[in-house]
Amino acid sequence: MMAAHVAMNTHRVGSFVLLSGGVVLVFAGLTSALGMSWSGIVASAAAIAALLYAGGVWFGGPGADASVLLFTPRLTVAAGPLAGRTLVDLFPAGSRSEIESHCRAALSGQSQRFVCGDAQAFEAAPVRSADGTVLYGILISGTVRSEQALAG
Repeated sequence: MMAAHVAMNTHRVGSFVLLSGGVVLVFAGLTSALGMSWSGIVASAAAIAALLYAGGVWFGGPGADASVLLFTPRLTVAAGPLAGRTLVDLFPAGSRSEIESHCRAALSGQSQRFVCGDAQAFEAAPVRSADGTVLYGILISGTVRSEQALAG
């Protein structure tokens, strides 16, 4: 687990260094090509901003929604942009064991509603085939409404 965290930080540092170097080189090249004037500097900065924005929109895409997750018996996300990720890794460390136990119960055929963490409500349920065999589980999350918190 620690090695994965270090590798992710190394990846981010490397990406930041490459991005920073690219921005500096493009800025220097465009500014010198446009005559080292104030208008050249502004044009270079505008071109870089437009490229960064377009790249963010193109490659960033919409954020992954973790409010409805279909998971396999191995507790990995089965579909969507988070497919292949371990289910419990998507939640804070303090909530993982409780979420995992309710998801395992769903895979054994039990549907459950529970509150975990700070006002985070969940429903875990089995997803059955036509013959009744549990194939997957589904975890639905949301916030606890005040009347639910008072009743629960």
